[in-house]
Amino acid sequence: MQLRSKEREQLLWAGAPIIRTRTILILFAIWSLLLIVPVCVLVELVDETGGWWALTWAVVSVFIFVPRVSQGSRVVFALTTLRAFVSVRTMYCSIETRTINYRHVGSVRVSARSDGTGEVVLRKKDDPYNVEEVRIYNVKGFRDACRVLQKALAPSIVERAGLSEMLSPPDDDGDGDCSGEGREASGDQ
Repeated sequence: MQLRSKEREQLLWAGAPIIRTRTILILFAIWSLLLIVPVCVLVELVDETGGWWALTWAVVSVFIFVPRVSQGSRVVFALTTLRAFVSVRTMYCSIETRTINYRHVGSVRVSARSDGTGEVVLRKKDDPYNVEEVRIYNVKGFRDACRVLQKALAPSIVERAGLSEMLSPPDDDGDGDCSGEGREASGDQ
């Protein structure tokens, strides 16, 4: 299907989730503990095959912790003039993409954090039993994504979701735009 010239799709915003250094260090500490303790127990207490069990556990633990740490290089979020995308490269190197056209958005949930990151969940309005959603989370350019969504979505949904409030300048207390509170808007009201 070819798009007509007036419907050309352009990329307006792209981002990837970030993992904070503190989180990476905590994951590394947990991983180290979960490697050292079982390995010592297995090698000392299990006769003859304890070393093999310890080696097996070390290999399995890689598949538990590495996906968490490498998530930022495997997930991408994109907002275009027509749609919102989330593409994920799985650990098996296949790519899974979820997309939602702005015209089909039925509800939006927005929550911001004090560090400038946040989460936006766009849900399709057609089928309540088969929920299709695009979730944008832990991105540094969260306010920029909100600006794009403010222009792309229907004004009634933008107003109910509080996207305009997210982009307003901070109030006198200095805690204005990123209060950490989530809001949800539905296009059905």
